[in-house]
Amino acid sequence: MIRIRTDIPGPNSFKTIEQLRRKNGGWAVPFPFVHSSQGNGCYCEDVDENKFLDFGSQVATNPFGYNHDEMIAVVKKYSARHPLKFAGQDFIVPEHLNLIDELLSISPKGMDAGFLVNSGSEAVENAIKICMHRRHHMQFSVSFEGAFHGRTLGALSLHHSKSLHRRGFLLESNKELPFDDSAPEVLRELIETNGADKIGFIALEHFQGEGGYRIPSSMMVKKLFVLAQKYNIPYLADEVQSGIGRTGKWWSFEHYGITPNVFSAAKALQVGAVIAPKKDFPDEAGSISSTWGGGHILDMALGIKTIEMIKRDKLLARNNKMGSKILDGLHKIEEISNPRGRGLMIGFDLPDSHIRNMFIIESLQKGLILLGAGERSVRVIPPYIVDQPEIDEGLRVISEVAKKVNSNGFESYGKICEFMDCGTTHT
Repeated sequence: MIRIRTDIPGPNSFKTIEQLRRKNGGWAVPFPFVHSSQGNGCYCEDVDENKFLDFGSQVATNPFGYNHDEMIAVVKKYSARHPLKFAGQDFIVPEHLNLIDELLSISPKGMDAGFLVNSGSEAVENAIKICMHRRHHMQFSVSFEGAFHGRTLGALSLHHSKSLHRRGFLLESNKELPFDDSAPEVLRELIETNGADKIGFIALEHFQGEGGYRIPSSMMVKKLFVLAQKYNIPYLADEVQSGIGRTGKWWSFEHYGITPNVFSAAKALQVGAVIAPKKDFPDEAGSISSTWGGGHILDMALGIKTIEMIKRDKLLARNNKMGSKILDGLHKIEEISNPRGRGLMIGFDLPDSHIRNMFIIESLQKGLILLGAGERSVRVIPPYIVDQPEIDEGLRVISEVAKKVNSNGFESYGKICEFMDCGTTHT
C-alpha cells in the first residue's frame, strides 16, 4: 500500500534534485522525488522511504512494474557480462535475431522484417526513411492535430502538440490534418490540390498519446486508410506508446482491422523498432543504420522476455479486463469527465489545465503517480500486473483528489511547488 512519510520531495530527494537542476542541460518539469530502485509490483520507493503507487509505468515503458522476479532473473543472467552493448549493425549477437523473431511473431502477415534502434524517436525517424526513400517527388508529409512522434528533428516535423517542442528548430515540410472525422475529406482536398505523389506519407497514432489520450473513430481511420491505399501513399502507424499490448491488442491499429505500410515500436519493448515488409526497406546497405541498434543485449533480452510473458500469461485479455474495471470506477467519479480508453491505456479530463496540473500534484503528494496529457487530460497507465487492490487504492486517491482540486479557492502548496507549476488560486 501507499506509504508517505515526508513532504514531497523529502530531504534526500530534494538535495539530489537541486543539484541536478543546476547541472542537467535538458531540464524539464520533473516528478520531484528520486527513485531508490526499491519497490515491488506496482509500487516504487524513493530515497526518503516514501512508497508510491505507479499508474504512470515510467511513461508506459515499465509493463511489469518493479523488481519482477522474471525480469530480475534476466538482469542477473547478463550481469556478469561485458560489454552489454555491441555495435549491433556491424557485430551480431543472438539476441538481435531473437527479438526480431519475437516482434515478427506478433506483427501482421506480410510484415516480415524489423530494424532495431535505441528509442521511440529513432524508430519513427527510420519509419519516415522507409516511407520517403522511394517518394522522389514528395514535398510534404501529413500528420494530425495533437500529434507527438518524438523529439528528433524528423519526428518533430510531424509534431502538432505543444508549440514549445517545435519552437526554434528547422523542420521538414508537413501539413496538419484535424484529429476528427473531417480528416479524410481534408486529405482528399490535399491530394486533389497537390497531387498524391507530393505527399510523402501519412503518420497517425491510433491512440493519441502526449497530445491528449484521444481515440480516433473507426470511420476516420478506415477512410484515411482507403485513401492512402487508393493513391499509394505510405501509411505510418506510430505504436511507440500504444504498442506491445497496452491497448489490449498487440498494436492499436489492430482495433481498426488495418495493416499499415510501416510501424514503429518502443517503450514497453525496451528498445526502439521499426517493422515493415522486407521489400519496403532500402536496398542499399547502410542506407539506414545505427551504431547501437540491435546491440544492447540486456535491453533486447528484456524485450524478448516481455513478449514471451504477455503471450504465456494471456495478458492482452487481462489488460482488457483490468482496464474495464478502472474505467467502471472512473465513470463513478462525478468530478472528472470523459473517461475513455482501451486496455490499460486510459484517460479522463478535468475542467481546465490549471485544475489538471493541481490534480497531478495532489495525487503525487498522496502517493499516486499519474501523468498529464494534452491541455486538461490525465492518463492512467498502470503496469500489466495491476490487480483489484491496486485499482481500488488508485481509484480512491483519484476520487479524493478530484473533489479537493475542484473546490473553490483550492491551490497546491509546499516544497513540491519549487519543482512543479502549482499556479494560482482558481475560483
